[in-house]
Amino acid sequence: MRHSFILAAGAAALASPLAAQVSDRPAPARASSGGPGTEFSIGAGYKEGDYGTGERIETLSLPVGLRASAGSFQFSATLPYVRIDSPGNVVGGGGLLGLPIIIDPTQPAARQRRSGLGDLRLGAAYTMPSESIGLTFSTEVKVPTASAARGLGTGEMDYAVGAELSRTVGQVTPFAGIAYTLPGDPEGYDLRNSLSARAGAALQMSPTVRGHVSYGFAQSVSPLVPDEQQVAAGLNASLSQRLSLGLYGSAGLSEGAPDIGAGLQLGFRIR
Repeated sequence: MRHSFILAAGAAALASPLAAQVSDRPAPARASSGGPGTEFSIGAGYKEGDYGTGERIETLSLPVGLRASAGSFQFSATLPYVRIDSPGNVVGGGGLLGLPIIIDPTQPAARQRRSGLGDLRLGAAYTMPSESIGLTFSTEVKVPTASAARGLGTGEMDYAVGAELSRTVGQVTPFAGIAYTLPGDPEGYDLRNSLSARAGAALQMSPTVRGHVSYGFAQSVSPLVPDEQQVAAGLNASLSQRLSLGLYGSAGLSEGAPDIGAGLQLGFRIR
């Protein structure tokens, strides 16, 4: 997909549908055909819900990201600090594009608060050259840097591939995309591959402000957690030639989705 919000905070397009959960992925935008660029971002995201478990689960993420683009290619890396307040059998890092949690039935359900480094996510994308439509193919790898012993991750590599199509008509850019996640095979877990999709539209509200709304669906990687459906909306504002701010919010439509989600991202274009 094409991005101009959140991770790079809007200076140029990040063409990857695999950047994060369904709710906090930005809307597509026409990729720049200019020279190479590098962008740094910091942010904060919060989600709360029971995900069909009957127990309140709160997750806080403070990601740091770096993105580089050259022509039709984009590369990204994101490493978050995470905090999970939940029953002890809830594990973070349930899939690159699926639900943010999975259930470990071997662990006690007593409530715990855990924090530490999350999983490193590395992405790459290619945008097909076209003046009429936007078509992007992308891939992402989750590197298990989060502690499996503390339930912050599964301790295994995950992989995902995806594609997204968009077309700009005046100030509006409708988009639709699909992705497929292949989680690792950690001992003691029953995980499955996950298909996800989303569709929506972005609106250029002014020369420096862009908004988007979308609907997203993601199959759960764990049979113990329901599938996810939610709606999301966001805004991105260019504060200067180098600095921009992205805001987003989401609401769950299914038991497997967080009830609410919100976040912000500050981006700085290095060159």
